[in-house]
Amino acid sequence: MRDTAIYKNNAAYARDHNELEAYRASYRANMDCAAAISRAINDNYANNTLNTDNVLKTLRESFSLERIAVITAITIRDKDWDGRFSNENKTWAKSFPFPKDPDDWGRDRNAKFRVTEAHSGLLNLFADTLRRELALAKTKPEKKPSLVDKISRPIPKQNTAVKKNMEQEI
Repeated sequence: MRDTAIYKNNAAYARDHNELEAYRASYRANMDCAAAISRAINDNYANNTLNTDNVLKTLRESFSLERIAVITAITIRDKDWDGRFSNENKTWAKSFPFPKDPDDWGRDRNAKFRVTEAHSGLLNLFADTLRRELALAKTKPEKKPSLVDKISRPIPKQNTAVKKNMEQEI
């Protein structure tokens, strides 16, 4: 599931552009991710304490951070009425760039991705940790190429036009 790309358009777009296989694979992965979030939250809640770091660690073994964020944001966005979610998490979820996917009856297909088997208050705590992790991921520097990679690269050929111009000036 970790390697399945997130399809960022709706079903109508996928149908019109012959991308239904990619849409369906992403849809299945989203469903699995929602179930895994519920399971991980419930498995890591004991003695009135949720180990959100362990929830995230468990989920990252199977899903990308982006997919986990999409599913969490969709759940919070669709439960805007629920006072157990903080205003910060509601604002984040509403601004999350994932399109609505209406079916023929006008219902949003993304509703199938909602995390329904975990308490909203626990999901809110998890969303706080997830948002912190997303912020850290944005600030981490890119992995620099190793010295071995730099040394083993071929030396670029010198531009002869520049060389001729330099000779003419002398």
